[in-house]
Amino acid sequence: MNLKYVTAAAALAVAMLGFAAPPVSAQNAEGVAAIVNDKVISTFDVRQRATMLLLFANLQPTPELLERARSQALRDLVDEQLQLGEAAKFDINVTGDAIDRRMTDMAQRSESTLDDLTNDLARSGVSVTTLRNQVRAEIAWQRLIAGMYGSRVRISERDISETQQRIAANARRPQYEMSEIFLPADTPEEFNQMEQGAMRLLEQMQQRAPFPLVARQFSQSPSAAAGGDLGWISATELAPELRPIAERLQPGQVSLPVRTQNGVYIIAMRNRREGIPEGAASIVSLRQVSVPVARSNALDRIRRRAAGCADLESDIRGIQGASVLDLGQTIEAELSTDIRTRLEGVPIGGGSTIVTNGEQANVIMLCARETGGAAIPDRQQIEDRLRETELSMLAERYLRNLRREATIITRQ
Repeated sequence: MNLKYVTAAAALAVAMLGFAAPPVSAQNAEGVAAIVNDKVISTFDVRQRATMLLLFANLQPTPELLERARSQALRDLVDEQLQLGEAAKFDINVTGDAIDRRMTDMAQRSESTLDDLTNDLARSGVSVTTLRNQVRAEIAWQRLIAGMYGSRVRISERDISETQQRIAANARRPQYEMSEIFLPADTPEEFNQMEQGAMRLLEQMQQRAPFPLVARQFSQSPSAAAGGDLGWISATELAPELRPIAERLQPGQVSLPVRTQNGVYIIAMRNRREGIPEGAASIVSLRQVSVPVARSNALDRIRRRAAGCADLESDIRGIQGASVLDLGQTIEAELSTDIRTRLEGVPIGGGSTIVTNGEQANVIMLCARETGGAAIPDRQQIEDRLRETELSMLAERYLRNLRREATIITRQ
C-alpha cells in the first residue's frame, strides 16, 4: 500500500516515527495509556493508531517500529483529546455523514473508494473506527478554529497589494519553479526529531514515492494541499537558509533536510529561468475618477485616502458631478506615455496626480497589477494564502496553550 489515505494529523506523526518520546513499555500492553483531564486513552487505542500510521506509511510493522509508532500515536491521541474537549465546550458536533464525506474525499484523492480504504484497514487488523475518530477530531478542530478566528482574520487590501507587488518585483529576478516539504519545530529536541523524520521521507522518495504525494501527506505548510508546489518564485521569497541551497540545485534534484528558524525543509527544484523583463506581461486594471474643477479638493482627499478601487462609488457619493469610469484591463506597456508617466510610482490601490481638462479634474486609480502571468498568483490566491498562514499560526498557538493548561498523565 502506498502513502495515500493518511490525514493531516497522521502525516506529521509518520514523519516523526521513531524520533519521538520513549516507547510505551511492554507492561502497558493492555489498560490505560494516558488520562487527559478526565478522559482515558487506552493502550488498545494506541496500538490501533500505531498500526494505522505504519500502514499508511507503507512501513513493515517490525517490533521496533511498532514500539516507536506507539509513542507517536499516544502523543497524537492526547492532542486530539484536547481538541475534542475544547470543541465540546462550544457545542461543536461532528456527524457521521460529515466523517463519511471526509473519508470519501480522502479515498477519491487517491483514486480509490471508501470501501477500499475500509478493507485496507481491516486487512491490517485496524478498525475503521480508529480512522473515523481521527477524522472526527480533525473536523471538530477545523470548525473550532474557523469559528473562533475565521471572521477575525482579515486580510487587508494593503496586505494583498504589498504581497502582490513584492512578488511582481521578485519576478524580475532569477526564478525557481520549486516544491517544498516543511516540518515545523520550536525546541532543539523537535528540530532533531524533524530532521530525522525528513530523512525518513527522503528514503521514501528514493524508493520512488512521488514528491507531490509525500508533500501532500506530510508537509505542514499551506502548499501541502497542492503537493508542495510553490510555483515560480525568486530566491528572496525563500528563507535565508534555503537561498544558497536553491542556487545550487539543478532541475530534478532534491535537497537534504535544511534547518530554518521555524522548522526543517526539503526543497525540490523542478525548473529554473531568468527573471521576466521589466513590464513584461504586466496587466493593469484602471479606473478614472472625475469631478468638476471646483471640487478638486474633494478629489484630492479621495486620492490620498484610497486603499483600492472597491469603495470608489461610495467615496464620490455626495460630490455633485462626480463620476467613476472603469477603464478595464490593459497591458501596461501599451499605455500612452502620458498615462504611464502619471502612474509612475503609484502603489496598487493608489491614485495618480490630478489632471485638469477643461471644466473637469480627474485622477487615475491603479486598481491592480498582475505581472508575470501564471508565475504571479492572483489577488484571490494571495488572500487565501495569507489567510491560511494566519489561521495555521493561531491554531498551533491555541493547541500549545491547551497542552500547557491540561492535566495529562501518561504511563511509561
